[in-house]
Amino acid sequence: MLYTLFNSPSSCNFSLLLNYLSKNDDLILIQNGVLAGLHNSIFMKKIIKIKNKIPFNVFGIKNDIESRGLLKIISKKVIHIEYKDFVYLSIKNKQQIFW
Repeated sequence: MLYTLFNSPSSCNFSLLLNYLSKNDDLILIQNGVLAGLHNSIFMKKIIKIKNKIPFNVFGIKNDIESRGLLKIISKKVIHIEYKDFVYLSIKNKQQIFW
């Protein structure tokens, strides 16, 4: 399953999103969703806690990270991808949920 977080994690039910994650799911942080990937943020700590129990991938759209000036403070656990990679993940995952 592909989960796409478009909104700031503080403006949605981020904990509920994390509860839905299963083994081998993909989570993409896009637009203001990249704020969830800030190093040492409460949101990234929650992601890491779940990731330690369930293996899943966390991606961040590089353009969105850069355009918000977050490149130096984004967690190393977030895999930077381009929009073309987002398309690939959309094809790979037959089911998607947008937040």
